[in-house]
Amino acid sequence: MDDLKTFDADKFLKHVLNKKDLAAEIMRIFFEDINSFMVELVRATEINDFISLRKNAHRLKGSSLNVSAEKLSTLFLKLENIGKNDTVIGAQEVIVEIFAELENFKYYVSNSHVFENSKFNF
Repeated sequence: MDDLKTFDADKFLKHVLNKKDLAAEIMRIFFEDINSFMVELVRATEINDFISLRKNAHRLKGSSLNVSAEKLSTLFLKLENIGKNDTVIGAQEVIVEIFAELENFKYYVSNSHVFENSKFNF
């Protein structure tokens, strides 16, 4: 996973056709969504709900790809695969990794040239 980027700002900007206002709006929605879905992932592990774990991890995997968060996407894939195996065993450890990587992602986003005039509520 070392070759993956926490945030590929140039790729993201290209993805939104160099429209920084659109980039900021997409990122704002991402941060709004991820907080509530992370709560759902934690809850799924607590109640042994591998179906919810799989579905929410799948959604966040796609959302992470949309904002060029390669490492986050890979971690959500790992979590999705745990759910696909009809279990939540090992999910808590991956969720801890996700929270740590999410903090790295926030740092990179807040210091990116893409969002120099934007503020996000992390």
